[in-house]
Amino acid sequence: MKRFPLVKLALGFALAIALVAGRASADDKCTVASKGDSPVAKACAKGGRAEAKKLMKEAVKTAKANGKTFKCEDCHKDLESFELTANAKDDFAKLMAAQKK
Repeated sequence: MKRFPLVKLALGFALAIALVAGRASADDKCTVASKGDSPVAKACAKGGRAEAKKLMKEAVKTAKANGKTFKCEDCHKDLESFELTANAKDDFAKLMAAQKK
């Protein structure tokens, strides 16, 4: 008789994990660089926002090593939706150019 409540508890726990995991993956979907052949679009296709964010941080780090300074806020209005500023496309081109010494 004690097994039935444990099974219900385990199923409830599994359902909760599935719901949280589903929400996390939906939140990780790229909304800005979702098309094209840019390095960021490729990273988005490969691993969602997490992969794109990793690539962008590395690009900023490389640009800094090459003497150029960029910040996330230069191109993004906020870091939740990653909505772009008016000058984002031009600044992105400059960031990509700063990858080369």
